[in-house]
Amino acid sequence: MDTLQKTIKTLPHSPGVYLFKDINDTVIYVGKARDLYKRVHHYFLESSRVLPKTQQLVSHIRSLRVSRVATEFEALLLEAKCIRFYSPKYNSVAKDDKSPIYIHIPKNVPLPTVQVSRKPKSADATGPYYFGPFATKRTAIYILRTLRRSIPFCQQKIQNGHPCFYTHLGLCNPCPSVIAKMPEENQKKMRIKTYTTQIKRLRWILSGQTKKTIQSLQKEMRELSRQQKFEQAGILRDQIQALIAIINNRYDPFLFEEKDMLERAPAEQTQSLLGVLKPFFPMLVSLTRIECYDISTMQGTSSVGYMVVFLDGIPNTDQYRKFKMKGTEKMPDTAMMEEMIRRRFHHAEWDFPTLIVVDGGKAQVACIHTLLQSKKIFVPIIGLSKRFEQIVIQTKDGFHIETIPFSSHGLQLLQHIRDEAHRFAISYHKKLRKRAFAPHIRDLV
Repeated sequence: MDTLQKTIKTLPHSPGVYLFKDINDTVIYVGKARDLYKRVHHYFLESSRVLPKTQQLVSHIRSLRVSRVATEFEALLLEAKCIRFYSPKYNSVAKDDKSPIYIHIPKNVPLPTVQVSRKPKSADATGPYYFGPFATKRTAIYILRTLRRSIPFCQQKIQNGHPCFYTHLGLCNPCPSVIAKMPEENQKKMRIKTYTTQIKRLRWILSGQTKKTIQSLQKEMRELSRQQKFEQAGILRDQIQALIAIINNRYDPFLFEEKDMLERAPAEQTQSLLGVLKPFFPMLVSLTRIECYDISTMQGTSSVGYMVVFLDGIPNTDQYRKFKMKGTEKMPDTAMMEEMIRRRFHHAEWDFPTLIVVDGGKAQVACIHTLLQSKKIFVPIIGLSKRFEQIVIQTKDGFHIETIPFSSHGLQLLQHIRDEAHRFAISYHKKLRKRAFAPHIRDLV
């Protein structure tokens, strides 16, 4: 239990999925969390063990594993995948003894609608497509609502010729109810083809084929542009952007393989990023310690520098640091970044980074590069541009902008690093605002 408590203390304040295991190393429960540390820690508080089921679960926990993701949406999908794979004992025991919730789409029908329901025990391979299970109906609805921004679909069961409510919001187009009553056969066939293609793409996403979905949309968009159907191409462009906003630059749960899917992510991501950087930094052999730096200013006055540290692809919050900037009212960001890096390398007792990541472009990279060279410190430096799939690298021939494919594991690691830096900054600014506001509260009292 001591080892378990130590593990819990190191959990990050980030979204993810946690797996509780018993003495036989068997997964007995899978859960998702918006904040892994708070959620897992809550199980081991005496005040939280009210239900007999929770007491029984906690008494059997001997170890745990976690998988960090970037958003709660991804945690929902990964949770369902883990439950389906491991069939944990305590996930299958529902309070009302009902079967879990699934998203299902009918097979072999021209205009299928998407529904949320419980999977009947008699369901087989010839029935509808089932995706899940999900802990609650609200969870499944949330997933569909999120995906609907990029892939329109219909949930209306009755097809009476009247468009459903979501048609007016642009979230069901074309609407099967309208298609079913169309008199003109050729136009009807075209609309059916459009709708079934959208349903096929939705199935791909729910089954883990996100990359395939985006490639399909991009191919169709290019063909429409070639035919000078720019309005239709623009609609697909917006769908692609909406879909990428959900899954791009993330710990995509569908990139994990079933076997060892939770342990392999950090190693795969660091190796992928190493492969991207190796051509520019031939002497770079590993990414054991990545340090990311960012500057944040509150209300134009109080500026603070932040350093987050990733060891072997995993955040180590014990080594995060804050640098309060003094006299920063007229100080440019590059000067503050330079001051922070200078102060960081005054600490010889801190381990040396194998890679420095700065939230910025050419100016930030250049100032740090010049500073470190003057101190004869040689560490690879990259900048994260505003277009996140691009990184800024300074070489002897000048600056190079490297574009990383959105499906790259290395890009997912960079997103995780940037998100963690922003989270660290936001949490500190909240503390500062609370302190600043406290005297006013006392005056009111």
